[in-house]
Amino acid sequence: MAVKTAAILGLDTAAGAYLARLLGARGYVVRGTGDKDLLTRLGVADDVTQADEAAEAISGANEIYDLRGDVAASADLFALGGTARVFIAADPGTTVAKPDGRFVAIGHVYPHESRFGPGTTAVARIVAATAAGIDPYPADLATATDCGWTPEYVDAMWRMLQRPAAEVLEIATGRLLTGEYVARVAAAYFKRPAAKTAALIAIVHGDAGNPGPASSALGWRAVTWGEDLVTVLCEGIAAG
Repeated sequence: MAVKTAAILGLDTAAGAYLARLLGARGYVVRGTGDKDLLTRLGVADDVTQADEAAEAISGANEIYDLRGDVAASADLFALGGTARVFIAADPGTTVAKPDGRFVAIGHVYPHESRFGPGTTAVARIVAATAAGIDPYPADLATATDCGWTPEYVDAMWRMLQRPAAEVLEIATGRLLTGEYVARVAAAYFKRPAAKTAALIAIVHGDAGNPGPASSALGWRAVTWGEDLVTVLCEGIAAG
């Protein structure tokens, strides 16, 4: 069987780094754009070829994973031509125009975290604050977020490109995780006093994703969420 080549546009994202590791373990030749710092931390930098431009990265690739989160850049990607199957990671609710005649799968990817980032969610900020022994921001405590585990989400991305037809699916846990709950779990892990929540306004209820179609089509579901997700993030900080 011929070895497949995958191009990842966005190696400098946590999703890009974890996807590179996953694809390498599955026998792909992997190349992509973006800084390789996270790949180094994951121990797979030597197995991935870094390209300067998207056109160089995708040349001859069988699969392309566009994780840059830039709809305009994705449109430019199609202008480069080629026959590779394409996965585009988009924010929930974002419309992505797909060209006719190309296999283009769209994943509406809900927030996710890992031990290597991105660290931009309220969940990650609360864990970091608790680990440092300070109260999280009240605004973070008031959030409710559908947040998952990055290494699981990249598996869903890969599965979408193995399907007979390109689909538009949500990659999510389907459950909301409140900031107040995250703070309680993190405080227990680090043996800190519970965060002060008495002055909080009502929790802002966000929208949970709908992972049902992805489960049916891909045989995939998020299994790391809630207390498990908070705990692994705490473990990552504790391990340095």
